Order: sequence, then C-alpha cells, then structure tokens
Amino acid sequence: MREPRWTNEAMVALASLGHRQRQALFDILDLVVESPAMYPARQRGKFANLRYFVLAKRWIVYYRRGDGEVLVLAIVPALARPL
Repeated sequence: MREPRWTNEAMVALASLGHRQRQALFDILDLVVESPAMYPARQRGKFANLRYFVLAKRWIVYYRRGDGEVLVLAIVPALARPL
C-alpha cells in the first residue's frame, strides 16, 4: 500500500487537528489509497473536480487521485448550515 502525498497547505491544516481527528483522517486515507474513487467529486466552485470527504462533521478533506497515488490537497473547515 502506498502512502498519500500532502501539499504544504494540507500539512499545516493537519497540525490543527486533534489527536482523534488525525487518527480518523489516517484511517479514512488508508481506505482512500486502496479505492480513490470511493468519494464524490465537487462539480463546481474552487474545488471543482476534486474528490472530498467530511471528517468529524467539522472538516472537508479534498484530494486528487493520479498515477497510482493520492494527493491530499486541502483540509478546510466545514461551514455550518442554519436549520
């Protein structure tokens, strides 16, 4: 199994996550490396055509799959929607 690659921005955001959130992220990324197409891709906006998943209802992790690798591009705060 290959390890995912990280952008500098994603590494900085990773440092702001708590221990449990980081562990959950690494667990999900283990699955993503094996099956990178398992999550949907954004259709429009700044992150169009990038795949993503939500981490702990608080963070959105964007990644791109390429020639046998997964590149984690960004970890951004999820915006809360009013009820």
